[in-house]
Amino acid sequence: MKNVFGRCTTAGVWIFLTVLTLLSLAVFENVSWREAASVLAVLVAMTKVRVVIVSFMEVGRALPHWRFLFESWNFAAAATIVIGYVSSLR
Repeated sequence: MKNVFGRCTTAGVWIFLTVLTLLSLAVFENVSWREAASVLAVLVAMTKVRVVIVSFMEVGRALPHWRFLFESWNFAAAATIVIGYVSSLR
């Protein structure tokens, strides 16, 4: 699944995203603890966003400071959603 530069091919990325989607559907449909499933859904979404942007939007080859900004934004957005959700449960 890797090309000569060590990056995953387009087909490999699509297969990974599809498998991640199918696994999350299987887990979320059969879970009895909604709170954990909600947090897990945000983490899965964060992972999928990262894979798509790094693989298809050339962030993987961007200058280090741009890569850092994207990684920070992705983490901050997911953390904000999770923290907001968990604090709303109390």
